[in-house]
Amino acid sequence: MKAHFLPLLLIFSFLSNGASGQYIPMVEEGKFWIYLNHFDSDHPVPVTGHAITLQGDTIVNFMNYKKAYKYNLKGYHNCQFPPCFQFDLPYQASDKYLVSLIREDTIQKKVYNLPLLSLEAFCDATEYLLFDFSLDIGDTLNECIYEFIGASNDLPHSGIVDSIRLTAAFGKLRNAIYTYGYPSWGYLPVHDKVLLMEGVGLENYGIFHEPLSYLVDICEGGMEQCQIILSNTTIAKNQDVSVFPNPTTGVCQVSLGEEVVKRITVYSATGVYITEVFNTNQVDLSPLESGFYFLEIIAQSGGRIVEKVVKEN
Repeated sequence: MKAHFLPLLLIFSFLSNGASGQYIPMVEEGKFWIYLNHFDSDHPVPVTGHAITLQGDTIVNFMNYKKAYKYNLKGYHNCQFPPCFQFDLPYQASDKYLVSLIREDTIQKKVYNLPLLSLEAFCDATEYLLFDFSLDIGDTLNECIYEFIGASNDLPHSGIVDSIRLTAAFGKLRNAIYTYGYPSWGYLPVHDKVLLMEGVGLENYGIFHEPLSYLVDICEGGMEQCQIILSNTTIAKNQDVSVFPNPTTGVCQVSLGEEVVKRITVYSATGVYITEVFNTNQVDLSPLESGFYFLEIIAQSGGRIVEKVVKEN
């Protein structure tokens, strides 16, 4: 074997068979998980949005906890036949609720939840193990996550750690536990891959896993830090802004009325950067898988707006 292939093989082995690096904590002050909420599993259309955030400390039974709050997020239905909820940008929070207390053992890599408000997301009325990132390949997930993803002893490989890999998500390279389950959000239950990520929780459901709530972003240090919300300067909503065709199978055209497009940046539904184009009013989405994406549109004047676009095959 030629010597120059060795580094590539080592990197591939490192990424595929094991995770490394510093543990990324989940329980941090001022962190926000941003969700879209859906009406029911038969009609996976966004109706509202909310955020979960960690703010402030408290002590219960000599244990230190962070307070977990839920905020409703304001938005609108920009379609002919609602619902088709889209967030007001920048995010605008209202109706604050204290829902639980969270603590994390960063040495053991475990996160515990003590619920204060009865929500479908919670596994028990007392403190329980929410996430366990100390698991190794072949281990079984903790009971809370095991039940949520529809794992069962009768279903092959479900609820068992298949691999642990470094995975890019929400602006960071994170250790991720790969397993299988039968998640049923918006569809009939299907055997599918499930990811648990350090600092995130479940890839699609975040820190509190409600079946009809879908994680779309994570902000660290405040909601203004979200990857798809890069500043507070926005193009006025009453301005003639359009993205067409939408849905699209390929090229999208962007119109800002009298404004000139400076940059278009494409993000996934979970806020992961994909690509960007400059000084053009069109972007080609044909290489992307079907689903919805965010277009962050920057005008020459510095104004900005984020629009959702649906990609079809």
